[in-house]
Amino acid sequence: MDRLMSVLSEMVMRYDMQLDDALRELINRGLPVNLFLKEGGMDDLVDQFIQQLDDQINEVLDQFHLQDAIDSTRDSLEQARKQSDDRLKKHPELQKQLKDAAERQSSDELYRLKWDLVKETGQKELGSSISRMQKDMEDLNTLQEGQKRFAFRGDQGLSRKEALELLRQMQDMEDLKQSMKQAQANGDLFNFDLEKLARYLGPESYEEFLERRDRIMENLRKLMEEQGQVVRDEDTGEMKLSPNSVRRIGRRALEEIFSALKSDDTGANITAEEGEGEQVSTESRPMEFGDSVHALDISATLINTYIRTGSNRPGFQDIEVFRSRGQARSATVVLLDMSGSMMRADRFYYAKRMVLALDALIREEYKDDRLMVVGFGTFAKSYTPADIPSLQPFPVTMFDPHIRLRLDASNEESMAFAPEYFTNLQRGLSLSRKLLGSGETKNRQIILITDGVPTAHFEGSTLHINYPPSPGDFDFALRETRAATDDGIVINTFLLTSDWEFSYFGDESFIQQFAKHSQGRIFYPHPRQMDRMVLVDFIQNKKTLI
Repeated sequence: MDRLMSVLSEMVMRYDMQLDDALRELINRGLPVNLFLKEGGMDDLVDQFIQQLDDQINEVLDQFHLQDAIDSTRDSLEQARKQSDDRLKKHPELQKQLKDAAERQSSDELYRLKWDLVKETGQKELGSSISRMQKDMEDLNTLQEGQKRFAFRGDQGLSRKEALELLRQMQDMEDLKQSMKQAQANGDLFNFDLEKLARYLGPESYEEFLERRDRIMENLRKLMEEQGQVVRDEDTGEMKLSPNSVRRIGRRALEEIFSALKSDDTGANITAEEGEGEQVSTESRPMEFGDSVHALDISATLINTYIRTGSNRPGFQDIEVFRSRGQARSATVVLLDMSGSMMRADRFYYAKRMVLALDALIREEYKDDRLMVVGFGTFAKSYTPADIPSLQPFPVTMFDPHIRLRLDASNEESMAFAPEYFTNLQRGLSLSRKLLGSGETKNRQIILITDGVPTAHFEGSTLHINYPPSPGDFDFALRETRAATDDGIVINTFLLTSDWEFSYFGDESFIQQFAKHSQGRIFYPHPRQMDRMVLVDFIQNKKTLI
């Protein structure tokens, strides 16, 4: 189940698909669900189908034979060969090549010869004769192989056309039978032709199979629910990853990031830092000069003493203290660009991994901290960590090279048609600032992740959407940046493109103006490196605070 949930959650994170669809896709690709075959009655049903197919195949074998069709095809081939041979009487070398190919019954060799012979003799009719030989030879091979494979034993003859069609049907039934045996062995219930099932076993069998397969899917869903891996959406009834599953994604991402950092030749070091404070972890370490005795781990100290000396009188080398986590609390908003371009190069996927890893880090190491997530496109909205795996950037719906839209935000009908995939940094910063508030926490920051310059903003109740961007998009974004820094909020920005460096308006680029007001730093990570950079920066900042 852990492996299954790992793959499912990765599919939901990376691709725009529901959990139900991801589960079906996995089963379609061979996920074994044979644990449920007996319970769902599928084993008996598939056995019944295989027996019905065997009965049909034996009935055909007892009724028909293929010899008449083989003889008539062989006669037709001989006639076509003689006809072609007559046309090559004046070309004995070419005649011999054709005879050799015919004796070897090589259809491929005939195909290669045909155009050479027509070209050298100038006889178009020769091409038709050889084409007929090819077709006769292919059919003869098919009939002879069919006779060997199926061992027809009936007394009713068939024409060549009827025999070839019967062999095709026999092959279909054999393929369907093998697929069903594979389903029993591996639990692969999606990887065979349902049209053939209905054609050879009837619509009732088809309906019964679908009904039992759906029952097995439901049993698998129930098992996942009972184990706390998924929950059902109360409104839609669809499966969603449970909060525990989402936390596991974050924890797994965090472990991968830590592992990558340990092997990184840049020497980056990422650890759970310590500081003086009352909040301590359950882990302890050897005492060092300068450590406070308030965090003395008495149990570990006495155990060390007894192991070393057999007595209960500790030396300095036996003393252990609990690791302290410090008490510098902070509040963070991850401001996540959800505009259409974030779908490129898996940018949004890596951003989601980063958010969940950061959430896991804060839950485990900085329990007094707060983490909030704001997604923004044309509008902005706050999300919980449980929402993150299934989030996707807003799809692009307009492809004009020049867009200037003005919409009345107070008019619901007007706003219903507003495209959502533009970049309204003003609205994203505004919502982030409100969530951080003025509160008790002095240490507040916004981690902005984006790949494009602002292309939308609000002026009063009017929504402005622009492509290419307008000066207003920049100005109103910078106003919100100043308002955030006036509130004591630091904005650290992770840019996934270099668009901000261009001088769209005035002498300075947008990034120069933004840097003046944000009081934070600006990074240019590759999307795959972004999670490491964000976490390292976050931890180093915490160390400084503590």
